[in-house]
Amino acid sequence: MMNSIRFRARLEAIFADNLRATQFLLHEVVVDLLPTALPQEVHAFAQEFQATFVDMFGVDTGEGKTQFHLLFALDDEHLWCHLRVHFDATSHAFPSMTKEFPALDWYERVVWEELGLLPQGHPFLHRLRLPTDWPEDVYPQHHLFLWSHQVEWVQPRPLALEIAPVGVVDYPLGPVRSGVVESGHYTLRTVGEEIVDMNLQLFYKYRAIEKRAEGLSIAFLPLLAERISGTSAFAHSLALCQALERVAAIEIPARVQFLRTLFAELERLYNHLGYQADLCQATGLVVGQAQFDILKERVLRLNAHLCGHRYLFGLNVPGGLSRDLHPEDKEAVATCMSALRRDIEMLRQLLLASPSHLDRLEATGILSPDEARAYGAVGPIGRASGLDRDLRRDHPYAAYGQIDFDIPVLREDDAFARARVRLEETMQSLHIIEQVLEQLPDGAVRVPMRPLPPGASASGWVESPRGESLHWLQVGEDGTLHRYRVRPASFANWQAFPVVVPGHNILTDFPVIEQSFGLSFAGANG
Repeated sequence: MMNSIRFRARLEAIFADNLRATQFLLHEVVVDLLPTALPQEVHAFAQEFQATFVDMFGVDTGEGKTQFHLLFALDDEHLWCHLRVHFDATSHAFPSMTKEFPALDWYERVVWEELGLLPQGHPFLHRLRLPTDWPEDVYPQHHLFLWSHQVEWVQPRPLALEIAPVGVVDYPLGPVRSGVVESGHYTLRTVGEEIVDMNLQLFYKYRAIEKRAEGLSIAFLPLLAERISGTSAFAHSLALCQALERVAAIEIPARVQFLRTLFAELERLYNHLGYQADLCQATGLVVGQAQFDILKERVLRLNAHLCGHRYLFGLNVPGGLSRDLHPEDKEAVATCMSALRRDIEMLRQLLLASPSHLDRLEATGILSPDEARAYGAVGPIGRASGLDRDLRRDHPYAAYGQIDFDIPVLREDDAFARARVRLEETMQSLHIIEQVLEQLPDGAVRVPMRPLPPGASASGWVESPRGESLHWLQVGEDGTLHRYRVRPASFANWQAFPVVVPGHNILTDFPVIEQSFGLSFAGANG
């Protein structure tokens, strides 16, 4: 762990008079700054500490005062650093940092439309999540704005109609799609078959989950977290529970930590198997789609047998788990993993020997390492573009610090690399689960929670199937939540998606690129 005195001295050298205070917590440090520290000194901080930007969010502190957090990961130190910028009642503007950190684009727009903090100089400032008929100067993240409040809708401003130049064709896709695909709208601009530009519109079903959590007791919070994105229900509830457990300063039994690791990898398994099935569908490899769907179904049925829910709902609770793993269940898991290892290896060899599949993936949807870093790509998408980051190793949680596993990282940057990373991660998940079964200690699966101290805050984090998912919460004076922040992996990765579509890709490449990213609409619509 970094020496706190030396760390403070390095901060003073960067921020000088703009540094107000520094607070060290468990795995976190909070650095209080004045708004004049933006953006040059924040950029210098990122360079000095080799820090990776991961989140930005605002907090209404009352009496017209606000603050926002710039969250950076210091992976080498296993540390999270909050750069917390304070605004008084007379000032609600700050210089935009999107030009220095392109990944901040969406985050700055969210704190503007939901909290009223204006990013001056933002290159394309317009609404992101709120609908066009939402009234001006009504900010839903203000603490006095209740989640149940009904606003008076206004007549939206008419959108300017953009006429495509001669020879250019705009193809609208969505928001209503076939199958179970959620709502999202793409406009693909083409010249001939080549895609030259793409416009993305999400947030058709924005649910304001963060707002809904305000004032809730901790008993209801896992139920809410699981519904951020159903296919990452266990990951989100785990991140939330870990944040609550850090605030309450309780020690979680070792058996719980190992079981949480097991269930997290089962969730990764069925997601990655389903991903391969969807990718096979996009390339027209129908037999491959059917085979991977069969394997996914096996894992879902195992989940239902172990915890009563195919998607692992209701398993995480603050203080542990709602049920234990019995001896006969261990045998069922071991048998299933052995069969999966054999069948996945067979399918992997068949996939790599299918030219019609590979031809659609290779050199398609290229995301360079510089682009992945600039736009904040996380998880398998980042690792397929050379970003060697994984929270299970860089910020260990649950039992990952006691388990041996590899992190697949590739540098081919295309759809094929993204598919291969997930294939390799599938095999690593099997390896992790087998180790958990061998090392699983005895003990309790739940301990009582303590009352949450008013004003306290903490983060929780997980490497979900789609990448790093971050939760942060602050306790109110009555012991309920004052502020709840969620940054799902897909919210980060959606920003990188429009970068890879234009260029040398043609119209029929689009469904392959979309499936190779494997993004969640719900993960953005929280």
